[in-house]
Amino acid sequence: MSRNNKIVELKKNWITHKAKITKHQLLIKNFQVMQDWEKNYMKELAEVVTQKGGDILEVGFGLGISANFIQKSNKIKSHTIIECHPDVLNFSIQQLKEKIATGKVILIGGFWEDVVPKLKDNSFDGILFDTSPIEKEVHFFHFFPFFKEAYRLLKKGGIFTYFSDEAKKFSPRHLRALKSAGFKKINYKLCKVNPPKSCRYWKEKTIVVPIVVK
Repeated sequence: MSRNNKIVELKKNWITHKAKITKHQLLIKNFQVMQDWEKNYMKELAEVVTQKGGDILEVGFGLGISANFIQKSNKIKSHTIIECHPDVLNFSIQQLKEKIATGKVILIGGFWEDVVPKLKDNSFDGILFDTSPIEKEVHFFHFFPFFKEAYRLLKKGGIFTYFSDEAKKFSPRHLRALKSAGFKKINYKLCKVNPPKSCRYWKEKTIVVPIVVK
């Protein structure tokens, strides 16, 4: 099976598995997609992405923690959310139905690889990327392929942030990937977190909060 065919099968498999959404976590295929210990980190990401207000793109809804923090900003004009899993998409509709009705929130179903190429250049003032690997539960830096699209979609001066997979600072490999996409203004801060021992995808007590500007 070719790599492309394998990815197609992985995507089909992912969206046909029922998502288990509880107060504390989101599970798909028994992958720990998101847990509520991330709340403080999601708040930090939301504060970064809404710094300039305007039009915000969020890729991945999860438990909706960052989305709810984004909605608390009085500076944003629009909030576009891309979510691939139908159960999570339905959950997002329930969570944000009032905002959807006003037109302030726009939900798009689908994998970002399929949706993002259809979005116009220089469309957003802020982008927050936080999706789950679908091939294996822990797959660090799976977001690298999105970097070039983030650069394309951001307005000049727009801000890009994401779940960074780095505990203390950007690694040289990480910096190279950002610079290769076109980014030059690359900064970060640290966020303290306290994941439970049962968490399989993060064990550290801090996470890098990227502050990347076009």
